[in-house]
Amino acid sequence: MQIPSDLSHYIRDALQSGQSQGDIANILRAADWTDTEIDAALAGWLSLDGADAVPRPMRSTAARDALFYSLLFVVFGMVVGSTLTLLFAQVNILLPEPGESSTYGQLSGLRWSMAALIVFAPVFWTLDRKDRKATATDRARTHGTVRRWLSALAMLVATITLLGDALYLIYSWLDGQITLRFLIKSATVALIAGVVLAYFGETRKMPTGKVPLPAGWVLIGLAVLSLVLAFLRVGGPAQGQLEQRDRWRLSDLRTLTNDVAQCPDIDRAALPVTLDPMTCARNPARLTGFASEIAYEKTAASAFSLCVQIEYPAAVDGYDVRLEANTACIDRRTD
Repeated sequence: MQIPSDLSHYIRDALQSGQSQGDIANILRAADWTDTEIDAALAGWLSLDGADAVPRPMRSTAARDALFYSLLFVVFGMVVGSTLTLLFAQVNILLPEPGESSTYGQLSGLRWSMAALIVFAPVFWTLDRKDRKATATDRARTHGTVRRWLSALAMLVATITLLGDALYLIYSWLDGQITLRFLIKSATVALIAGVVLAYFGETRKMPTGKVPLPAGWVLIGLAVLSLVLAFLRVGGPAQGQLEQRDRWRLSDLRTLTNDVAQCPDIDRAALPVTLDPMTCARNPARLTGFASEIAYEKTAASAFSLCVQIEYPAAVDGYDVRLEANTACIDRRTD
């Protein structure tokens, strides 16, 4: 703890004037100094009868405090951002805009936010509990320089977010663009910003029966809720493995389609009726074991299709793929 210079000088002068440490401590308590600050400041001076007060060496904990609160700040931000992303995704799923195409690929992209919550939410919970317990026994922690600056920065960002949210909401209302989905998203942003303001503005004492639920617990609850809903929508590791197998199949399908279209061993103006696509593979080592499942079909004299069975069609990005039930095909002409 860094001792304020005015406090240190006061104790030095008081000791040299003959006051006892007990009397000095009582006076400082009346001036609203915490016991931790008083004890640390008194420990910084050695007073002997008939001699001036001698300063003792003080080891600063500023670096350790800076590390702890910077980590808490970053982890808190990761939990807030990931929770907001997952909550927005749920709103988009439940309330799609007219004419909006919802693809599963957009949902699978949420796994980054899900992974972030799985990693950072427990870390935040641990750091927050440690901070609350330490603050409950040492009220001086609330006056730390790093903590106050980071708290002020977070509250500034949350306040600007709230004002921006209100501004955009009023503008959209005046412009006639208000929808139910927009209102729910605005309310979600306001809720998260309110949690941030409450978290960094509260006294940070452990709750009792009559004390409102701490904002940190509210944030953890929202994070858990958004994570559970995301798992229900996107699925877990088994679903991810299934989609990965399909991505390998489609990668092989695209590679072999290009290889067959440029195959030097066939007449591209009069394609064969039957063909093993692997005979045209220019770099078989780049293909996976699923390449052997790909089937060739001649559709015209200079047109063909390559098809493969997939496990989860909803996750397939069909910009160049034709889907028929569980079959993914790519059509290509060679002329």
